Amino acid sequence: MNSNYLNAHCHALGSLRLIPVYLDSPGIVSRATLIGAASEAIEMLSSVPMRVLELADVYRCVNNVILEGQTAYVTPTNSPEYPFGAVVADENGNVRAAAMGKSKEGLAEMIRLKLLPPAEGHGEKAT
Repeated sequence: MNSNYLNAHCHALGSLRLIPVYLDSPGIVSRATLIGAASEAIEMLSSVPMRVLELADVYRCVNNVILEGQTAYVTPTNSPEYPFGAVVADENGNVRAAAMGKSKEGLAEMIRLKLLPPAEGHGEKAT
C-alpha cells in the first residue's frame, strides 16, 4: 500500500481535530490555518486511488467475520466477475478459508461460512 494513504489519513484527522480548538478558542488557531489544513487534507485524500479505499473496506468486512487469532488477507483479482479475494490464516499460518467474491459483503459471508465448524453428518447424533 502506498504510504501516502496513511499520511493523508493522519493529515485529515489532524485537520478535523483543529475544528473544536478553533471553535472554542479562535485566537489559538487562525481561520487561515484551519482552511489551509483542510485544503491540504482534501488534496492528499483525493490522491489516494479509489481501489486502495475499496480494498481497505473489503478488509474491514472480512476482518469482522473472522475469529480471535485469525488473520485476514485481501487482494484484488483479475476476474471482473469476482473482483476481490481473501485468505484467512490461523495463528500458526495455516490457511483456514479462502474465497473470491462479487462484493465485499458476499466475500465476507463466504469466508464466514467456510469458517463455521463442520456439520456432524446427516442428522445422526455425534458419539
